[in-house]
Amino acid sequence: MTSLTRQVLVELRRAVDTRAPRWAFIAFVSGSVALCLLVPDAVTGTFEQFVGGAAVGLPLLTGLLAVMVFTADWSTRAALFTFVLTPNRRRVIAARYLAVFVLTVFSLIAAHVIAAVVFTAIRPDAIGSIFRPGVGRQLWEMLATGLASSFTAMAVAGLVLRTVPALLIAVFAPLLLTVGLAFTPVLLEWLNPFGFASWFAAPNMRWAGVGDESVGLGPAATSFLLWTAVPLVLGWFRQMRAEPR
Repeated sequence: MTSLTRQVLVELRRAVDTRAPRWAFIAFVSGSVALCLLVPDAVTGTFEQFVGGAAVGLPLLTGLLAVMVFTADWSTRAALFTFVLTPNRRRVIAARYLAVFVLTVFSLIAAHVIAAVVFTAIRPDAIGSIFRPGVGRQLWEMLATGLASSFTAMAVAGLVLRTVPALLIAVFAPLLLTVGLAFTPVLLEWLNPFGFASWFAAPNMRWAGVGDESVGLGPAATSFLLWTAVPLVLGWFRQMRAEPR
């Protein structure tokens, strides 16, 4: 087992053993299933329509999970991992990023499986819709959106290194900004914090999007640069210098 693999497993174990990330995982799965049940007409359609309810809050839920896992336990315990397993802090930070990605994928799959069980219980007559090809495509789109959203949230969390400010900046501020820019479509297209996540789920090689149906490459690149790349680079340098609390 390589050193990086071992450290990723350590970070995953830390996420499971630490209270805040554990509750964030529970909130993610239960919140996803609750959204499936709350969206109008979701329980009367196919499984794709049912799970589509969770997509409404997916960026919020994955951002919450990523921030809680990434910022939890930035303490002497983190320093212990750095110098006992390896003296290379870069590897420890990289392992933390990878661990959040793994946990995000696992959480999405777990939510999907539980949603299938719930759907079977309330719609046994439509159980066949669970196995349609479109379900796999929908799962990929949700995974892409979730991974992109968690990447953005981790970038901000790595820069702030405090749970509450990171939640406000990475999770709630983009939501409020999106609502605030709703009346200026041009600005919303280019400054949308969720633009990269939407594009990653359904890539469009055109520079500009087509109406509200897709996000263009230009707005996606701008969204990635502003909300992910810049915080990621600044956060990386800060983590290389920051002392554990």
